[in-house]
Amino acid sequence: MNRKLFNWISELVANLPDRSTTRPVSALGHEVTERYRCGHLHKGKLVFTAQDKLELRRRVAEETGFDPLRERLPDDRLTVAKHHANEKLAGKPVSEDYLLLNSPDGALCINGGRITLQPASIMAAGVFCPSSGIETVEHDAVVVVENLAIMSLCASFELPSIARRALWVYRGDPKTGSKTNVCRDFVKRFGADKTVIVFSDMDPKGLEIALTMLHASHWLGPVPGYWQTCLQKRGLGNRDGYYLQARSMAYLKRLSSDGALSKPMSALIECLQNERSSCRQEHMYSHKIELGLLPIR
Repeated sequence: MNRKLFNWISELVANLPDRSTTRPVSALGHEVTERYRCGHLHKGKLVFTAQDKLELRRRVAEETGFDPLRERLPDDRLTVAKHHANEKLAGKPVSEDYLLLNSPDGALCINGGRITLQPASIMAAGVFCPSSGIETVEHDAVVVVENLAIMSLCASFELPSIARRALWVYRGDPKTGSKTNVCRDFVKRFGADKTVIVFSDMDPKGLEIALTMLHASHWLGPVPGYWQTCLQKRGLGNRDGYYLQARSMAYLKRLSSDGALSKPMSALIECLQNERSSCRQEHMYSHKIELGLLPIR
């Protein structure tokens, strides 16, 4: 048994449970008929009767501990391991369930508790934990962070109060092993009733991340009075980075010209275009740039 087979059977038994169902011949369908002796071939199609479906439900529930008609496979391997020898039946691989969390205030308020993070004597990126184990988030705001290095520096920035009290979540990057879809799923689950803020590089790609993040209402970055300084000052601005992100810039310009963005966000995009430069989060930190919140739309 594996996830694909379980899901194929689940879809089959849920379709007209009290009637016969036909399916095209496939590797998974053939495996079901061979493994469970349910279903038969008729006129080039696989046919499963209502009795076949009942028998499949019984056999799969007996084998896995989960009813394919009424239950989904849990996302985490530890839950599956309580029922089945193959923990890889879990709905998600381990690499697609872990999130990196931090908070400038020094504590995570999740699942009705308060988790104190590492002391200031050591710089730490936060807590790396299973997303599926998070049931509630008591922070009023969530800050999605583009760059991993910034997670350990979150308490060192001068921040608006809502960002300082927020739960900081690393967006993820294939190079680090963290998956961006885990962060997106997390924001989808909890962001509807939170203030979702994106803290990214001040460049076309960073702004694109902010504009495409579900529920995001604000971008965290240099206040308007520092934009030109960040983009023009030697050792702070980066012109090479701008030219590598032409596709993202075209996307930003299209949204701005369509009137889909706030005036401050459109002004920032225009500034990036005029200066043809960008500024990374690490440089904002190193040069102690004042940060503020910019409405996205």
